[in-house]
Amino acid sequence: MLARVTGLLFCALSALSACAALRSGPAPEQVPLVAPNPAGRHAVTTLILTDEGPAEGQTRAYVGAQGADRISLGFVARGRGAYTVEAQCDGPARVWRAASERDEARRLALAWVPAGTALRLRVEPGERHRSRMDLSPEVTRCDLTVTPGGRPAWSLTLLREDTALPRIAALDAPMPGCEGGGTDALTRAMMATGALSASCPMPAGETTLLVDGTDALNARVEALTGRRLSRAALEQADPDLPLDFSDAPQLDLIYVNYLNMNADFAGYLLTRMLAWHAERGTIVRLLVSEIMLTDTDRALFEGLAARYPTVQIQAYQMPARSAHGFEGQFARLHRVTHVKLFATVARTPGRSVAIIGGRNIHEGYFFPEPRDLDDFDFLHQYDPDEMRVTGGFTAYEDAELAFHGDAQVRRIVQQTGALWHRDHETQVMAPPAGLHPANPTEGAMRSFISVPYADGAALELWFARLIDAAQQRIRIASPYLNLPPLIEAAMERARARGVSVDVVATVRVREATDFMVTGLNRRFANRHGGWLHFYDYDPLPLLMHTKAIVIDDRLVVMGSVNLNQRSFLHDLENGVVILDRGFARQVDRLIQHYIDRAEPVPPGQPLAATMRFFSRMGFIERSF
Repeated sequence: MLARVTGLLFCALSALSACAALRSGPAPEQVPLVAPNPAGRHAVTTLILTDEGPAEGQTRAYVGAQGADRISLGFVARGRGAYTVEAQCDGPARVWRAASERDEARRLALAWVPAGTALRLRVEPGERHRSRMDLSPEVTRCDLTVTPGGRPAWSLTLLREDTALPRIAALDAPMPGCEGGGTDALTRAMMATGALSASCPMPAGETTLLVDGTDALNARVEALTGRRLSRAALEQADPDLPLDFSDAPQLDLIYVNYLNMNADFAGYLLTRMLAWHAERGTIVRLLVSEIMLTDTDRALFEGLAARYPTVQIQAYQMPARSAHGFEGQFARLHRVTHVKLFATVARTPGRSVAIIGGRNIHEGYFFPEPRDLDDFDFLHQYDPDEMRVTGGFTAYEDAELAFHGDAQVRRIVQQTGALWHRDHETQVMAPPAGLHPANPTEGAMRSFISVPYADGAALELWFARLIDAAQQRIRIASPYLNLPPLIEAAMERARARGVSVDVVATVRVREATDFMVTGLNRRFANRHGGWLHFYDYDPLPLLMHTKAIVIDDRLVVMGSVNLNQRSFLHDLENGVVILDRGFARQVDRLIQHYIDRAEPVPPGQPLAATMRFFSRMGFIERSF
């Protein structure tokens, strides 16, 4: 799954470990945190430039500016030549070209031009975010003319999203925050999220546990087209299979946020459906990790955004400003957004959906073998024998949770807006609208989003509090087991209280991370296998990828979070917590299904020399 990240890590580890050996003193106990941006929130919208320009009739794009103190438009050039961009705005604007991400003094020295004055900038071939246009907060409209070298010009009207689209502005409004409450230790722990971004408790409403991969893909198809495809049609995997939009819902907003989105059958099917909605004016927001995108992926998804400018892309990369010290600079190599969310907001009641869990947009999360795409040279054709070694294609057994209630979906989407409109420099999320007392009851749920280096690693503290509230039993499914210190200590306290703990994983991780992660999973057995029940569920050729915790048969945590240090100290994560005995039974049955087909893992597991060497360096161990 993280092959590209791990490949970069592996290349850097030897050099960095040599540097680390020269450093005096112990490694820091925590990765460096960021401070709020003193200049206020910076919003950056990306505009994709191609020679052909937008599709016919696609004349508008929108600039995100919700609650922003500084607003910028960044450019990505996909054509072979340079582009000339001319703009005329109804408020002050300026253009600048960054020599580096830290080139703040030079930017501040540039002059603003008044409203109605034409601006011109040149975007060089292959350029990505080096040329920008700053807009003053009073700008509501800019008229752009883009001239590709030697090609006809095309035009686009840029509108400020929060003033031009009231429905979107309502979904992006700051959500209320809640604190306190609870009649027992577990409900109080559910509310004790601290600085973590978490929604107020509300009834979970209608939910569906998506375990089967084909059903999970079909759930997305149904959300976008209004009807499901036959299982046979999906198994056949013709990228050009007919899609019936006659019962498609009218959507205001779509979120597709994942670690990686691949240009394969699943990714192309999704792109075709997103294009249909974008053509009709729906705002589509794609959040993906920059390092996970191949050239083939960029061509598909950036091509979609170029043709339909209401498709907005954020390719996450940790900003330079957030990279403090040695460990911060090292973290820039491997930090990713691990947020997993597919959500649609429909105008017709009962037709919105939000899907949260472990899957990415990659064939291996929906099918046990890669699809035959030899006739489609613009898509990935995976070779399972060759690529499984490098992580390019690995098939997963996973689980997600779909919410169908309008109020629940809108609350999840509203919280995601705070992530989407985070400060560009620090990644600090937009704050909630005040704090209100709340008391969760049976059937309540909360959604959460973690930016650990911006919120003080609040997710780790909250998980430790949930474990401390357990009185009888904890059941865990997690593919990666490298407990951060607070959670490790909470597990030891659970042991002292006599809490029964079951943990299931696929111990041998057949990915590029194998050289470290398999060893860390085995080390977990050596440290804890003497008192808890640790199981190896290996559904070869699949890997178990489910992330779920059940506490005292009452409370469930599901989402993107692995029980490893990178989830709590580095990556952007999300999930839901649900206080519901009925749903807890469903997830418990899933975990028991894994355990029934698993083998116990006792202490005394052998550890590879490579893993032992690198794990002695805290900054490296905290990367896994």
